[in-house]
Amino acid sequence: MTALSQKSARSLTYVIAIVMGAVFFYGMVRFPDAPLHECATGFCGKQGQPHTIADYRAFNAWQTTLFVIWPFGLVSLYLLQRDKLKGGK
Repeated sequence: MTALSQKSARSLTYVIAIVMGAVFFYGMVRFPDAPLHECATGFCGKQGQPHTIADYRAFNAWQTTLFVIWPFGLVSLYLLQRDKLKGGK
């Protein structure tokens, strides 16, 4: 790799890792009682706290986003860092 492409790969690695972390921590803060599920009173968290349908939809959107971003992010990080993993510079 050239110096510029190494610099670009490093920057892209940081961006991908920050996006992955931000999505993960957003869900931890926003949905501390995840997973949300249907219950007798509507929607509940794992400890039985009631939630609205808007909360439930937001949780499902976050969960889907997490399940899409993380696999692509992990593969991308591996591909960007594979030279370092093989013992290269």
